[in-house]
Amino acid sequence: NTLNNIDVLIEKDPPKASLYFNKLSAIMRFMLYETKTAKIPLSKELDYIAKYIDLQKIRHSNPDFVQYTVEGEMDFIFIEPMLFIPFIENAFKHARFAKEGIGIKIRLLVTDKSIEFSCENSIGSNLIENEYYGGLGNGLIEKRLNLLYPKQHELTVTKSNQHYLVQLTIQYAN
Repeated sequence: NTLNNIDVLIEKDPPKASLYFNKLSAIMRFMLYETKTAKIPLSKELDYIAKYIDLQKIRHSNPDFVQYTVEGEMDFIFIEPMLFIPFIENAFKHARFAKEGIGIKIRLLVTDKSIEFSCENSIGSNLIENEYYGGLGNGLIEKRLNLLYPKQHELTVTKSNQHYLVQLTIQYAN
């Protein structure tokens, strides 16, 4: 999908297409090289997330569709790679697209003892009964978290007719 979107941009806006192509290249490099280690700096994971969000934005005409905020001091904090992206990918996959307003809110707060992540997206009422709530994704993510952060994490998923909210807190030692 991303390549197709960039292909369309090549004719409409070549400089913008080049920018997005470079972001896609950076994402692919991250996935190939940075995810081979057990832990990576949190800052690298957040750079990856920012590039992923930028790429997803080319699908939307609403520049305010995604609200992404990061707060706190990230120096010297290491996490397992690709920890938060499954939730963000899910939000983009299932978000109800609107021409105005915020459809996805992503927030990460780093404190002296924990990383607090939340990802909320609007959903259409037709998604209430489908795979979004009955798929394997959340179960597999929970198993991964139990292996990587046993008794050091809390994952909460809240569902309503209009919103889907994931909250993940990870405790870490400095």
